[in-house]
Amino acid sequence: MTLDVNELWLIAFLLVLARALAWMMVVTPFSSRGAIPAVVTVGVASGLAILVAPRLEHLPMPHTTAGVIGALVLQVMTGLALGFVVQLLLSAVSAAGTLLDLTGGLSLPPSMNPLSGTQSALMGTFYSQVVVLLLFTSGGYLLMIDGFIRSFSGPGFTLETEKTVAAVIVTDLGAFFTASLEIAGPILLVLFAAQVVLALLSKAAPQANVWLLGFPFQIFLVLVMVALTATGLPNDVANLLSRGIGDGAHMFGVV
Repeated sequence: MTLDVNELWLIAFLLVLARALAWMMVVTPFSSRGAIPAVVTVGVASGLAILVAPRLEHLPMPHTTAGVIGALVLQVMTGLALGFVVQLLLSAVSAAGTLLDLTGGLSLPPSMNPLSGTQSALMGTFYSQVVVLLLFTSGGYLLMIDGFIRSFSGPGFTLETEKTVAAVIVTDLGAFFTASLEIAGPILLVLFAAQVVLALLSKAAPQANVWLLGFPFQIFLVLVMVALTATGLPNDVANLLSRGIGDGAHMFGVV
């Protein structure tokens, strides 16, 4: 029995598969090796490759072994850059939770992050879980897939796009720190005000052990403020995701 396989389709399939696997190795939740089996990751990447490969058959394809290997390397670098930009901005939400752990006293009891399989602080784990939940309930993962598919309209990672990729990553690093501070900012201000009040109480009543009472009081404030500000997280995640997808398109000249 012989199989009639289109050579151009097979090369296009391999190129898309390489970019999809590199992209999924970075973005959540597929970046978690403990939570997502490798078979699932390869299966989803293969599905994306089957979907996109027919669109690339009309493009010039490498026909030599060296050309195919070089094209695969470029596809891997393109996928890593696309995934890194999106994941970097989405990680600002969990970074905001980590700031709350450090300032609110919740970093002492470590918890297990089911996605990464490592121990992390309570609020950082909670915020990372909220991001994944919002991606799947709001259809954000569909926007991520659409952005990945549209990335093939551009040239991908080349010497001409190298400077643009570096500039976008540096800019998004600044946006990462800014977004994490903006998300955690209101709660940090409340905690700072609580510290000032406790300091005044300790001066007014030196005999009272104010700092012993202040520790559970800060934890209580963090939990209450997180509950009050949680309604703004969907908009934060949507804005960060939109920026990540837009910056990924800008890196490789996708209209």
